[in-house]
Amino acid sequence: MPSAQALESSAARITLRDDHIEVLVELDLLGLMTQLNPKLGDVTALTRADESGLMQATQVTKDLLQKGSQLIVNGATSPLLVTGFPTPADIRNLSGYAAANPRTRREPVVIRLEALKPVTGAHELTVTLPKEAGAVRYTFVQPSTRLATAGERVAFPVLAPQTTARGH
Repeated sequence: MPSAQALESSAARITLRDDHIEVLVELDLLGLMTQLNPKLGDVTALTRADESGLMQATQVTKDLLQKGSQLIVNGATSPLLVTGFPTPADIRNLSGYAAANPRTRREPVVIRLEALKPVTGAHELTVTLPKEAGAVRYTFVQPSTRLATAGERVAFPVLAPQTTARGH
């Protein structure tokens, strides 16, 4: 029986590299799909769903993640696009595994969202995922690479500690 409550816990890794923002979200995709599509019943129903029903459930979930996620860069909203999402066949396989192993905790599935346009001069990023994703542990990563000659010293700027805004 699907739960009407938000998912237990999700994680998001936000990466800013070369003016490009990528958000990798790890969540219980099968749980989210059945939460958004209550007529499916439980996660094992995805193995028995017809192609049309599976495609529809997949699209509803993908749409929620794309439309319900928000990226703000330096105070301006920047759209996010879902660029990595399991195929309906992958979802059917995940559901089949969950049905065959009901006592095993489901592994989170990684979904990729990316900013549509390059962001230059970013000094503040805000990311919000849909409430249906549940509690989210956010991690911000800003990789920096330098090539050094033999014996050359390399310095990297360190990000200032950030606080968490409550109620957003």
